[in-house]
Amino acid sequence: MAKNRARYEKALKKGSIYLEDEQWKKAFGVYRVAISEFAKSAPAYDGLGQACFGLKQLDRALECYKLAARYSKGDVSYLQKVADMQERLGRLSEAARTYMAVGEVFFRQRKLDNAVSHWQRAVRLESSLLGPHRRLAMVYQRQENIRDAVREYLAIARILQMRNEDKKALKMCRAALRLDPDSPDVITAISLIRKGADEYNREEEEEEEPVVEKEAVKTDEEDLPAMVRQMARAFEAERQPVKQSSQKASALEDAHKLAQEHLAEEIFRDEGDEDDEGSLSKLERDALIGQAMDYESRGQVKNAIGCYERAIGGGLTLPAAYFSLGLLYRKQNQLDKAKRVLKIAGKNAAYADGIREALSG
Repeated sequence: MAKNRARYEKALKKGSIYLEDEQWKKAFGVYRVAISEFAKSAPAYDGLGQACFGLKQLDRALECYKLAARYSKGDVSYLQKVADMQERLGRLSEAARTYMAVGEVFFRQRKLDNAVSHWQRAVRLESSLLGPHRRLAMVYQRQENIRDAVREYLAIARILQMRNEDKKALKMCRAALRLDPDSPDVITAISLIRKGADEYNREEEEEEEPVVEKEAVKTDEEDLPAMVRQMARAFEAERQPVKQSSQKASALEDAHKLAQEHLAEEIFRDEGDEDDEGSLSKLERDALIGQAMDYESRGQVKNAIGCYERAIGGGLTLPAAYFSLGLLYRKQNQLDKAKRVLKIAGKNAAYADGIREALSG
């Protein structure tokens, strides 16, 4: 199999020049040469995609960008081009799911503004996608943007009702009501869901959009292509080096880093079935976890404690949350509370050494 590095790099350089000069056919030819040398070259397929786009061959451009995304193993810029090309081709459902995945990648990179903009784009293209609505609700609540958080909770409730999941829909409405107890929209939504009224979806019907049969509705995870799911999780490995702390780091520091990782993983964990009527929804708990971590990073200990307490009171049982809360109590010299919650965190042996150090200090 040909792997002439010099010929490959020469083709890439020529291709870049041809693209800049809009000599699409010549660019197409040299990028094909590059691919003949290295068949899984993401930059070569990206360049070939740009050449195809210049030649108005949009379908071929899309396939090239998909290959670039696959072979790059995590370069979000290629995935963005896939989404843009899908949208140009009118494949709006596919584009929405790809934008959703792009948002996930940015979210894992801690780039909230970029993540939010892509999730917003996803729901504009396909309003029935649960994934981006859930993420937006969590982020808005985390940012204390009550109006937009309530709007997203109601959107989630509407989708769940369309899927005949009224119990979950009501739970989302109650989450919205906790944020805005006087919201007439939330009160109306609860009433309509309980009555099973068709009026709940009237607004969308009046827009003359295609009606989606309830039986045909799939979950976001089922509809999301395998390649896109892989891309959305590509940056998960970026957190791994954190576990390899330096030899000088204390057991307490190691345990605290581990707790932060576990809390982040909890936010990314897929939502499961939740039947406990008295607990907060996972979205609410995730928002509180995010808020607590934000407050903790800014040294706002009391606010962080409040968020962890509310999350735990709402059903969060993660040892990492108890460990983080215990350290915050310790900072406030609330030693009895610290010992009590650190004992609960100690059920996970990974925190044992850190807890011993915290309690001995």
